[in-house]
This record gives sequence, C-alpha cells and structure tokens, in this order.
Amino acid sequence: MPRRGWIAAGSAPPLAVRAIELGGRLGAGSALASYGIWVDDETELHVACAATASRLAAVRIGERRMWVDDMFPYRRSACDWRVSVLDALLQLAAVGSRDSLIASIDSALQTGQLTVRDLDSLLLALPGRLRAIAREIDGSSMSGTETHLRLALVRAGHKVQPQASIASVGSVDLLVDDWLVVEVDSKKHHDGETNQHRDRTRDGNAVLGGYGHERFVWSQVYFEIDWCMSVIETRLRSGRPNL
Repeated sequence: MPRRGWIAAGSAPPLAVRAIELGGRLGAGSALASYGIWVDDETELHVACAATASRLAAVRIGERRMWVDDMFPYRRSACDWRVSVLDALLQLAAVGSRDSLIASIDSALQTGQLTVRDLDSLLLALPGRLRAIAREIDGSSMSGTETHLRLALVRAGHKVQPQASIASVGSVDLLVDDWLVVEVDSKKHHDGETNQHRDRTRDGNAVLGGYGHERFVWSQVYFEIDWCMSVIETRLRSGRPNL
C-alpha cells in the first residue's frame, strides 16, 4: 500500500506508485510520458502535490515535488495517479524550455490527446511570455526531434513542411525549401536490415524524383543540432539536383 487510502496492483506503473508515496500524482513531463506524449527529458520524476498537502515523505535525488493546483481537472484520465494532459503541459511550461514545451504540445496534438480547443485553453493559461509559441506549434511532427529541427530551420528563414507527401517516396519527416528531404531516424523505427532497406529505397526514389536528401539519427538532432544545421545549410547552398 503506497499511502493510506491507496492500494497498488502489481501491474501499477512504478513511477505512479512512487508519486503516490510522495503524496501526489505524476505531473509535468512524468505525466506526459505516461500518456505516451513526447518528453525531451524523462530522467526526473515530477510529482504534482496540492498546495495544502503536509507531512509528506522526503524526495530522493532525481525526484521533484511541484506545489500546484489543477486548472483542468475535468480533463483528467479515469485514473487518479496523474494530472490531466493540459495540466501536465502547463506544469512543463514552468520547468522545461520553450522548445521542449512546443515539442510536447506537437506530440499531444499529433496523438490526438490535445484538441484545438484544448490548445486555445492552454495558451490562455500560459504565462504571457510563452503565449507567442502559438505561431510555432505544428501538430504534424511524428517526434520531438523533428519538432526541434523544424523550429531551428524555420528560425533560420527556411520554408519547412513537416510530413510532406512525395510521390514514390511517401511521407517524409521534413521537406525544406521545397526540394531537400530531411529525415530524422529513431532507433525504434529505423534499426534492422528491413527498415534500412526501406529507408535507402526511399532515399533513392527521392533522388530519382529530383529531390536532395539528408538523414540524421535522433541523437544528432538532440545533442548536435548546430552541426545538423550546418550540414543542411551547406546542402541547400549547393542547389537543387538537376534531373
């Protein structure tokens, strides 16, 4: 029994059990991850506790208690061990970076766990300094790394189409300036001979269709985004391939 009044099943998520032990619920990025929404950094456990909570167990290294009240309790899931998606995003805004917040909002929209009406409510609840992110949100990206690269490219003045559809290729992660295909590979969907054969076929078909292409792994975008941008900018300066 994690706390008085609670009984945890053997299949209960360990982080949720720990959040209950600490007198709260999964909050911020920890709650978002439990919904399957992209979070840049899942290493810290965020526990949302009511401002009136008292006599709580001490947190350990890697755990963070947040003193918050629900603003969107009506959107909470049937289980009571995590805050709603809207509240989790609002809490993330207080502890994460601007771009991390945009990446998580993109993911919530893409997975259908955040509606346009929800987004309007969220933007109104955000601190004034963050409301301008509305113009940078795009719910079509399939991963947070795609969002981060999209943001960098748009801020550098490029036209970027996420999940653009190209004949004989299919949907590509990012189409830059109408001709450069940029793909961001995750380990989950791009490892293995079958996946790599598919990717190389797509790359070849893009070339045959008159497109250029660059491919990065997620860790390069996440940890070496300046280098990725240098590669892309150099490729763009070379001009579109001639058919």
